[in-house]
Amino acid sequence: MEEKNITEPYFGDWFIEEKIGSGAFGTVYKIKREDFGKIYYSALKVINFPQNESDIKQVKSELGDDQSVRDYYSNFAKDFSKEIELMSELKGNSNIVSFEDHKIVQNEDGINWTIMIRMKLLTPFVDYQSKNELSIDDIVKIGIDICSALEICENRNIIHRDIKPDNIFVTKEGNFKLGDFGIARELEKTMGGLFKKGTYIYGT
Repeated sequence: MEEKNITEPYFGDWFIEEKIGSGAFGTVYKIKREDFGKIYYSALKVINFPQNESDIKQVKSELGDDQSVRDYYSNFAKDFSKEIELMSELKGNSNIVSFEDHKIVQNEDGINWTIMIRMKLLTPFVDYQSKNELSIDDIVKIGIDICSALEICENRNIIHRDIKPDNIFVTKEGNFKLGDFGIARELEKTMGGLFKKGTYIYGT
């Protein structure tokens, strides 16, 4: 679905440098801001839901009227807010992707929503793996770093439920971080009332 409510600058002074990725549930941009001659970079994830008009039609056929559809997607926006609050609580942990800022916007029609999440700019593991031959030490470090992230989650009674290469990121120093807490899972619930848990080929 076409992105709405997306106008620069973002969060006051961030501008798009380039599009760096896209998937079923959103688009990721490299963004930048300048301060006293120094340029800073970050990542911006833009998510729109519902995903398409057919989802809206299916929900409307189940609920019956436009106001019920608005309430349905409004509740999902509230769920997203809770997931983002969770991400904020995990900020600062060395093996978890750093969440920096967010904005949740309801479009004028009252049905469509846009979510913007600013995060630390990192290399997706799948891109890193395509350019680097992993050694035994690398594989061991991935295991240690991701287990460290999961230990933090366990201590906070958080279940990630979607551990897979697409949700692992790499820093310039070669450390591995776990990201995407619950975002894809919540979005899947907006797809015509279908509910999924995790990514099937990687388990739940």
